Amino acid sequence: MEHGEIDVFECAQRGEEVPPAPAYHVRIDGEVFKIETQRPTGELLLAKVHKRPCAFELIAEFVHHENEVIEAEEEIDLRKHGLKAFITAHKEIVTIFINPDPNDPGTRYKIERGKRTVAEILEKVGQTPEGYILLEEKDGPPMPIPPNVPVHIHGCEVFHTQAQSGGSS
Repeated sequence: MEHGEIDVFECAQRGEEVPPAPAYHVRIDGEVFKIETQRPTGELLLAKVHKRPCAFELIAEFVHHENEVIEAEEEIDLRKHGLKAFITAHKEIVTIFINPDPNDPGTRYKIERGKRTVAEILEKVGQTPEGYILLEEKDGPPMPIPPNVPVHIHGCEVFHTQAQSGGSS
């Protein structure tokens, strides 16, 4: 550790207050990361372990207290008494994106993690498999999903809908 950097976990273990510092060492899922702000957001901390708030939640662990969920946009004070580390957990209700528009946050939808039907996903945008095709964007252009195939939802998936050709919408 460089001079002036503080290890949050070690302070918590010794029962000491965390002093102000130019950088803090924090544990997230057992790995140590250097954080150069006293008040990082949940999203910044999740990004350190390559996880996104659409699929994971960040949980602050305290020495003598209950754990506390930190929302993506919420700031956590790394000097908060008793804070020792962070863990991440899969959300049960995750966010997916349907017909995403970078200018419209209304393209985000909440859905339960796990196997979902094409109809359940289309329902989020008021459409049905009779009138629309559901396409999923993975590692290339959006590909159609057959309406009878279950869709595995983990969070952060990107879908597009397209009117059935020759049918009415």
